[in-house]
Amino acid sequence: MPEVRVKAHVSDEHFRAYQAEARRRGVPVEMLVQQTVNCLLEELEREENECRDVLMTPTPAGRSAHGEPG
Repeated sequence: MPEVRVKAHVSDEHFRAYQAEARRRGVPVEMLVQQTVNCLLEELEREENECRDVLMTPTPAGRSAHGEPG
């Protein structure tokens, strides 16, 4: 899977929370941010796929995907 290097802007409050958790786990802050970003991207991809599935679901003749007359 390709990798992309990014820079993230994190609020001071979240950065302090990441720092505390990183210290607790003995890992770099960047690793925690990377894990967060990867989880968010996976969630976004799942939602996109679910949306595609809904849009591709056959509907009764004459009705839109939302059940409205089409």
